[in-house]
Amino acid sequence: MKKLVLVMVFVVLAAVFIAFNYLLLDRESRENELKDLQNLNANDKADINAKAREIDSLGKEINSLGDKITQLENENDQLVLDKNGIVQQKNSSDAALRDKIIFFNNVKQYADIKVLSEPLTLWVDALNQGKYEEAYELEYATVPTGDRSVSLSAYSDEMQKNVKKIEINEVKIDKLRGSGEGEIFLAVRLTVKLAENANKNNLRFSEGLNEKFIKIDYSTENNTFVISSINNY
Repeated sequence: MKKLVLVMVFVVLAAVFIAFNYLLLDRESRENELKDLQNLNANDKADINAKAREIDSLGKEINSLGDKITQLENENDQLVLDKNGIVQQKNSSDAALRDKIIFFNNVKQYADIKVLSEPLTLWVDALNQGKYEEAYELEYATVPTGDRSVSLSAYSDEMQKNVKKIEINEVKIDKLRGSGEGEIFLAVRLTVKLAENANKNNLRFSEGLNEKFIKIDYSTENNTFVISSINNY
């Protein structure tokens, strides 16, 4: 009977011991699982924080791109306005040019040749009278002072030393030259008397008959026709 009790006690103790060991192993296993979960949670949290930073960075980049798009749209709108303004200005300039062409072509058809040739007559008279500054201003009336190809002193010196007298033989309107641009050209024949010691090298006139075409323009400032250029015919 005692042996049976001892055996049963032993069995119970063994069962308790086995159960205790199982509980210890189970606890250790659960602790390991908890640590793994904690590590996993920490990693997930780190990943979440990293993703959050990436999302925040992308959000800032999107906002920056949005601002850039808005800026480009504003610039494009301004370019469209500028283009429209340029087109309107060009249309206005084209219309003004057409009006000018029509005006000058009509002038060539109906204007008195004496009126158109008046600046030429004044220029020749000034040269013959030795009024070289006046002749200079008449010839370069449409050219700004800084853009003139010859100075007043050089012009006066050349004319005084080389040209004795100029006579106008014939003046007529060149109806073809400049008609497409609404420009007025006079076909002119001049008889030139050179000075005895004239330097004929590179001189703009020759002894005797000289044929020139003279471009005439209209000065709205002075309300008169002026010489625009003088060239060999």
